[in-house]
Amino acid sequence: MALLEIRDLIIDYGIIRAVKGVNLDVNEGQIVAILGANGAGKSTLIRSISGATRVKSGSITFDDEVITNKDPHKITGKGILQSPEGRMILVGLTVEENLRVGAYSLKPEMRDVQDGTGNKTIRVSVKKQIEELLEEVYQYFPILKERKKQQASTLSGGEQQMLAIGRALMGKPKLLLLDEPSLGLAPLIVRDIFQIIEEIKKRGKTILIVEQNAYQTLKIADYAYLMELGLVKKQGSGQELMEDEELVNAYLGSKK
Repeated sequence: MALLEIRDLIIDYGIIRAVKGVNLDVNEGQIVAILGANGAGKSTLIRSISGATRVKSGSITFDDEVITNKDPHKITGKGILQSPEGRMILVGLTVEENLRVGAYSLKPEMRDVQDGTGNKTIRVSVKKQIEELLEEVYQYFPILKERKKQQASTLSGGEQQMLAIGRALMGKPKLLLLDEPSLGLAPLIVRDIFQIIEEIKKRGKTILIVEQNAYQTLKIADYAYLMELGLVKKQGSGQELMEDEELVNAYLGSKK
């Protein structure tokens, strides 16, 4: 069974039907992509998963629990964290302060460990978890460690995107939602970001990514859905869609 299941999802903006009966699955440990041009409905779809957009009908099930139209903070508490379109860096805070904000929903946890006497269960404080998570984020994004005391608003666009992803990782996501992570970035920076996303997946995270950059996304995606005007027009493995002649002509172009 999929970690995330979307069935017959319909979302309206006033008189406009933005999402028209979409079905989508995200299996644990995979990168799943939602591709499409502006206006396809892909960002609306991902915002409905995080609770930021209301659903008219259909269902969203996460980890065997229906989460359709639940409050965003409750969805976050279940392990769905989003790096939003536009990054939404908190002005006035340093890089590390922005990262710590991402850990606001953490609670003390019980953890099994081994010592000289065998297995035992210990209580791990939120403070300890935050320190561990900061170190993990700094491994993915060494530049953020170098600039942890710097005002986040002074970072470059690519560095701000790294910060937005890192902030979402601070919440220990079971499902990481990435909304247009390549938006407005130079091609070399885009390649770096996608390499890091692939590394995050290799370390066990499940990722749902919304993107216009079809070529870079399909290179790392286990499975992908192509949306047009609120509908899923094509779906398949990343490799299958890379070899789809119609999709290549319409979306991939010169494959930059």
